[in-house]
Amino acid sequence: MSRSKSRKIHSSVTEGKPNAALWKLAAPMMAGAVMHNLFNLVDLFFVGRLGVDAVAALSISGAILAVLIMAAIGIATGTTALVSHFTGKKDYLAADNALFQTIILSIVCSAGIALIGLFGTVPLLTLFGAPAEIIPAASQYLKILFTGSIFIFLGLGFNYALRGAGDVIFPLKVLFVANLLNIVLDPLLIFGVWVFPRMGVGGAALATVISRAIGLAVILRHVIWGHSSLRLEGAALRINIPVITRMVKIGFFASFEVLLRQLSLLLLLRLITSYGTAALAAYGIVSRLRLTIVMLGMGMGVASAVLIGQNMGADKPERATRFGMQTLKHFELLVIPIAVLFFIFAPQMVRVFSADPDVVTIASGFLRCVAVTIPFLSSTLVLGKGIGGAGDTLTPAMMTGIAQLGLRVPIAYALALACGLGPMGIWLGINASDICQGSAMLWYFRQGYWQKRYYHHRALLDKKGGRS
Repeated sequence: MSRSKSRKIHSSVTEGKPNAALWKLAAPMMAGAVMHNLFNLVDLFFVGRLGVDAVAALSISGAILAVLIMAAIGIATGTTALVSHFTGKKDYLAADNALFQTIILSIVCSAGIALIGLFGTVPLLTLFGAPAEIIPAASQYLKILFTGSIFIFLGLGFNYALRGAGDVIFPLKVLFVANLLNIVLDPLLIFGVWVFPRMGVGGAALATVISRAIGLAVILRHVIWGHSSLRLEGAALRINIPVITRMVKIGFFASFEVLLRQLSLLLLLRLITSYGTAALAAYGIVSRLRLTIVMLGMGMGVASAVLIGQNMGADKPERATRFGMQTLKHFELLVIPIAVLFFIFAPQMVRVFSADPDVVTIASGFLRCVAVTIPFLSSTLVLGKGIGGAGDTLTPAMMTGIAQLGLRVPIAYALALACGLGPMGIWLGINASDICQGSAMLWYFRQGYWQKRYYHHRALLDKKGGRS
């Protein structure tokens, strides 16, 4: 007899009032997204007490880390699309089996990243223009996070799978506990309090790895023995090549989109480092504040992906489209006031993380630029993630490549160097790409082309035996 409890079914996504279903999913997901970003902000807060060089080390390490764990985003996106699809069809065994494929892919990808952590951090930092004085601290940070990347991969995979099945509360509870642990461990390991060693920037990485590992253990217990919407037992525990293939194909473009976005930032990073440590620290601070909006948008976007994916799976395309536009509308109403606060109180927000006057001046200008483009960024995040839930990850990737490599980088270099605007030219280049990409995404969603991509993926799954 199985030791697991009965399966928890969430049916409000494809039935009932749209607004009620939207907020039932979106509120916990946005809270969860903020908690994901809280790891970064807490690290930045404590590391900021070590000085500008430490903040710069954290800034460049975070940018590189985002590129090399892009596979985790791809796996999580593919997981959300397939789990929500199977859940919408009420094919729960297939949803369980999709989660098992997520575990297999996560183990393989994290093993490769761990090898990079052991042998490739210094060359990576040198490649992207890290100043010599910050390489030791940045390398230590990356080594710890890369070698512990299995906990990040599996944690994201389980979180997104449960959300795809409509279970958004339990992952939120786990993130809350993990963040509390990170807040406690950060000062102990960074500054060497009590019996703990003083590790500096590396202490922030170790605190993150330990916190995520404990969170993963809690989720595993829930899925195997708890009252979960997904279960790991019996027939679900077998490798399913057609499902892995679809997951990789869907996730590839999501990963590729992250790669393109981060490559554009890394290309700009070489330009930013040429303006000194203060500019690099300013970039790191504002990037993490901007990430608050991005993570909120991704939280709302994942809600949109689940709503769209499950309703398409239930053969309700009109309801799926309505959910996408309503999700964007509600998110815009939420973040525009935050944008106003960013614009008005930019210097005060920056001083929370650094009191250096040069850093405050440069970062304040960047934060105000970010504030102006938040409505356009919202469209990219919410609708891009939403159509990903229907299996259309190619289009967001193409838009990202065109906007961020084709527009962002050339415009930023031209304004910074040719027009002599310095760091402000870089910020304006980022603005231009965000405006173009957000406008294009809104147009594409309204045309409904993403639904054709969904039916293409659905036909392939049915043909190749995607059902477990």
